[in-house]
Amino acid sequence: METGSVKSVYVSRGSAGCDFSIGRFQMKPSFVEELEKRWMRSDLPRKYDLYFDTKDSQMARRVRISRMEKEEWQCIYLAVFLKLLWLDYGSFDKNGEQTQEGIDALPLKEQLRLAATAYNRGCRWVNPGYGPLDEILDKSHEKHFHTAFVATSRTKRYVYADVALRHFKEIQNN
Repeated sequence: METGSVKSVYVSRGSAGCDFSIGRFQMKPSFVEELEKRWMRSDLPRKYDLYFDTKDSQMARRVRISRMEKEEWQCIYLAVFLKLLWLDYGSFDKNGEQTQEGIDALPLKEQLRLAATAYNRGCRWVNPGYGPLDEILDKSHEKHFHTAFVATSRTKRYVYADVALRHFKEIQNN
């Protein structure tokens, strides 16, 4: 009942009215809204034939929530996030020319740390010029993640990238 209520508030008022985490990947509507907008401003929609209605309308929000409830769409949104992250911080431009030492030049462990940190911090890092890779990697060692319902100064916090890396290693070992 609670989930139905918050979804309804989001559809009618948007993420300013209600922003909550949904599904296996715990994505918030505000995160997905920003992903969709950033995606549509890139050259990627034509390449992947994937388009989003980014208008601030009840219909667009209803479609977005419906997608977010499906694990398949959460995987698509995660792939969109990673594509945008690599587009903005990768080593190659859209013509395949190497322009810098980007994410793809890092060891896999550091790529995972960076992606997990950026994901946990939201869409703000999926924008060109947000900061150099070193700055984002520095953030990947900060303790911000917690499991408490309400965080206080006494709440135990974890490094999100460490949690992601540990899970990745468990998957590799299985």
